[in-house]
Amino acid sequence: MTHARTLPIRLAPHPGEALDSWWEAIAHRLGTNTGDVLSAMGLLPRGPSRPVTSGILRHVVTLLDEDQAAIAAWSAGVTPAEVHAMTLARYDRRAHVIDPRRRRVSARHVWGRARGSRYCPACLADNGGRWLLRWRLGWSFACLDHHLLLVDTCPRCGRMPRHFPATTRHPLAPGHCHSPAEKEAPSARCGQPFEEVAALRLDAEGPMSAAQQLIDTAISSGQGDFGVYQESPQPSLALFGDLRALACILLRRVPDPERLAGFVPPEIWSLHQQPVPDKRRSFDPVAETRPGRLAPQRAATAALAVSAALHILEQGDAHRAGAALRHLISDADGSIPLKVAHRWRHTSPVFDAVHLATLAPRLSHSDQLRYRTADWSPRRPGSSAAAQTAQRARRVPTQLWPAWSARLSPLSGALSRTIRPALSCYLLLIGGTGDFTTATRLLRSPAEDRLGPHMAHRLTKQGHWEAISVGLSVLADYLDQEGSPIDYDRRRATDYRDLLPLDTWTQLCRDIEFDAGGVRRHQFARALLFERISGLPATLAPAAYAPATPELRTMLRTFETDLTPALVSQLEEHAGEFLARQGIHDEPLTWQPPTDIIDGLELPGCDLGEIDLHALHRLVRDESLTTAGAARRLGVSHDAVRFVLQEHPAPPKRSAMWERGATIRRARAALPRDKFTRLYLEEYRSLKWIAKHADVNEEAIKVLVREYGMSRGGKATRWRQIDLDWLRDQRAAGRTCRELAEQTGFSLGMISYLGRRHDLPGRRARPDREAHADQADNRC
Repeated sequence: MTHARTLPIRLAPHPGEALDSWWEAIAHRLGTNTGDVLSAMGLLPRGPSRPVTSGILRHVVTLLDEDQAAIAAWSAGVTPAEVHAMTLARYDRRAHVIDPRRRRVSARHVWGRARGSRYCPACLADNGGRWLLRWRLGWSFACLDHHLLLVDTCPRCGRMPRHFPATTRHPLAPGHCHSPAEKEAPSARCGQPFEEVAALRLDAEGPMSAAQQLIDTAISSGQGDFGVYQESPQPSLALFGDLRALACILLRRVPDPERLAGFVPPEIWSLHQQPVPDKRRSFDPVAETRPGRLAPQRAATAALAVSAALHILEQGDAHRAGAALRHLISDADGSIPLKVAHRWRHTSPVFDAVHLATLAPRLSHSDQLRYRTADWSPRRPGSSAAAQTAQRARRVPTQLWPAWSARLSPLSGALSRTIRPALSCYLLLIGGTGDFTTATRLLRSPAEDRLGPHMAHRLTKQGHWEAISVGLSVLADYLDQEGSPIDYDRRRATDYRDLLPLDTWTQLCRDIEFDAGGVRRHQFARALLFERISGLPATLAPAAYAPATPELRTMLRTFETDLTPALVSQLEEHAGEFLARQGIHDEPLTWQPPTDIIDGLELPGCDLGEIDLHALHRLVRDESLTTAGAARRLGVSHDAVRFVLQEHPAPPKRSAMWERGATIRRARAALPRDKFTRLYLEEYRSLKWIAKHADVNEEAIKVLVREYGMSRGGKATRWRQIDLDWLRDQRAAGRTCRELAEQTGFSLGMISYLGRRHDLPGRRARPDREAHADQADNRC
């Protein structure tokens, strides 16, 4: 730059004035040309050479460095801040983006206007032709001071004003068109007075004025916090990126353009529909073949696009905004000309949410979970989604936790055996990148691939899918943030073949005076315990005790009504010892995320805490109802009753069963294993004799036989245990078979059988045989 000097007459800039308008006003006041003023201000080199190219001046109007601003301020008697405020850098990162190296506005970032300006004739008439800087913005289409639609071109020459800053050796009149005149000398100018140009008047309370006011507020505050941005305010530059993207969609994708006519007055709609002149000059802006990609050339088009886009963004949330956009761009058959994979540049997460909410009804159920379309703000999976899904799989059981399953499952129409594994798989899809098959593989789930879409379709028909999706999203966020104290991957990989052996089951039942039952009851106890500590369904238990058939699964549900608090406590104690033997010391036996994080959501299931325990226990004990019958009586789901009984089993009934337990206790105390072995196996006492000896009934002795696991191998060899010589002597002494049976413990039939077999003395002849002998003697 050359040496600058102070101007002989100084002119203060008009509020909001552009830099080139200011130096033109100074030149007009001094009666000289703009080239001399710029040279005096140190912005152009001195010399008699031809005027400099417009590119240099356009860069100056866009951005000044500190030295240029300081020199110009010193020369004109203003501050450097006032000089900077007259350049387009004033709106950098607010309404457009400036490349500091090239000193130009990026036309493709948002609606940045690299050259040209609209204008308000009334403002130019009021301020003496001073050009406002905000008219250069692509987002300016209305004057709020005079409620006029900004004018785009000069009516005489048809060119856009301020296409480039002008500098000549001839004075330029402020407020006139400075575009070169056609077919005249290069120095000749159009000269049209802009204050005489007619402009379309707008309603002061109309949508156009409101839209421009909202734009100006966003620029001045630097952020957007209205409508969909209330929960998540965005920088104004991101807001304008969203507006630009919506404008592109609306101007290109609306099947019937008449749908947009209601957003602007008829006069503006007519201006928007007017064809663009075919004649183009070398210095005219390049025509945009893809509407909305660049700032519209016409203020009417900008007003239409901005008003329609703000109608969408002013909705209360992303879902209502998506519905409004879907209504505008959907065809008669309901198709939407948008792709979920399309990524818009320079937009905010709020626009992504609106975009996904627009497509939500057309997405598959897996994609709805992946993009979280049921959330208040749908969003795409992040870059770490795959790793996050793998980590979440370690925190989720193969079938969802009972309390959560009860809250999310409908009261009818879904089986626990299918919906619980499906819900766990859906939980992995929230914000993830995989599909249902990937989720089943991570959770080692028995669910088939077709179960995912089938179950989702059923839930959608019942009207529960969206609510369930919201609940799963809340749960996924909780697990990602808080984690889980249980590593379910390790639980799934544990070997459960040695869980609750028979002798352990028998002993713990004996300790709590619970009827151990037969083999089936032991299998059911193992299956129930396996399901609780592994997070896997009971059908995946080891083959020795897995309920593989529907009948066995039904019997398992019946066993749940037989549970008692003492039995559950013993089973949990054994489960803790089992996990310790497997090397799992740092985890609780069971765990569930708190359900209060979904309080307030309208979910299809029921809260387990709201079930009346006293009524449930009365139904299963006093009335002997099944879990399904109790569920019908209480008006809750079958699974909810099962889950409550597993956590809070009913106390044992103090009736005949309780008395039976007392009898067994007396028999166990009177006949320890060694004594019972001597009487039952060595002396071959009958069950009836042993029962009479212990003063209990015969059923209690049968229970001891099962508990002690004893068997005598059949009755055919029992007679070998008696001394036949002794028996002969006793019979010869006149003792009856009944007396000998009571003494020996053998049955009366056995003593009689031995007497007949060995022809022991004391046998009485049968009357019919004696009569037959007398008849034979008479014949002789």
